[in-house]
Amino acid sequence: MMGLATATVAMFSGCSTPPTDTGTPGSAGSASGVAGSTSGTAGGSGGATGAAGTTGAAGATGAAGATGAAGAAGAAGANGAAGATGVAGMAGTAGATGTAGATGTAGTGAAGCPTGVKGHCNADTGAVDKYPGFHLALAEEFDQPVDLDKDPIWTWSDGGPPEGQARFNKSQITFANGQMIITAIKQSVPPSTSYAEPDQNKTTGTASARSVLSGEFRTKYNNYRYGRYDVKFQAPVENGGTGPDGNFLSTMFTFRTPKWKQWRELDNELEANIKNKVAYNVVNADNAGGYPGGDSGNLAPPGIATFSIQTMHTYIIEWLPTKVTWYVDGQMLRSNNNTAPGVPTISAKIMMNLWVFAGDGPVT
Repeated sequence: MMGLATATVAMFSGCSTPPTDTGTPGSAGSASGVAGSTSGTAGGSGGATGAAGTTGAAGATGAAGATGAAGAAGAAGANGAAGATGVAGMAGTAGATGTAGATGTAGTGAAGCPTGVKGHCNADTGAVDKYPGFHLALAEEFDQPVDLDKDPIWTWSDGGPPEGQARFNKSQITFANGQMIITAIKQSVPPSTSYAEPDQNKTTGTASARSVLSGEFRTKYNNYRYGRYDVKFQAPVENGGTGPDGNFLSTMFTFRTPKWKQWRELDNELEANIKNKVAYNVVNADNAGGYPGGDSGNLAPPGIATFSIQTMHTYIIEWLPTKVTWYVDGQMLRSNNNTAPGVPTISAKIMMNLWVFAGDGPVT
């Protein structure tokens, strides 16, 4: 099952400068997450111009050959000829002057991100101020693979939702043809320690055994707040299009960890059982022992006659201090004007993943 074929991810900040919250690490298979950045989009980074080669240092003057020791039976001096008495060695010749290093060649990648924009951009990133009142803060175009262990912004999750069959792993996130692809496969995954979502009052969590291996692409820290979050993606075609329909969620959302302390979530969800609608959700709760509920539902995008979650579309979450608005291909899907449970006012991570639930239509 392949899903979340993402061409572009972008975050446009607005209304206030997103906060810097480095208190909660992401998961990346190590105990400490790496600091993230300020929201985002866009792909492969432009190649930098190669630095000029440095001039080679002059060769050192050769040291004089040592005088050959006198041989009792004519032993040879260093560089000296054999004889009754060793002949003095020849003086070493001066080393040749080093040649200048070659000038570095220009990189072959696309242009880098504009000043002030984080991520990996290319010539298609577009205007920095695409939307009035918003400024491009982060772009991810996926022209080149993202190093999920060392990238300063992005990482991977080693956890998984408590519901269903799926556990997440870095191996299920790949990059090709300007897309990030998450693949779910049938595979038994043993229980393990997880750094993605720590247990209450702990620094690590416990990921239970699962029967499906999938993936989650996420930012490393809770550094993203008010702005417009753009993502171009599509849901998977289950089981290669030849098997039964699956029972999955293909998502792009903002989510604050650890959720047991401050559960903040804004969702765009593509669900297997509603292929012609988009699900939305807002969660805004503290000290929740389980899912606290929220403002949720699903709607067919207006003005898109043949909408399907399995074709590529651009989804936007506009997160403002007083409301959240969802768009599909520029068409407004819904606006939540601070409807209960209210609009989250603290920062979160950006996440994209592929869940597979228990029940009908498992991955084959």
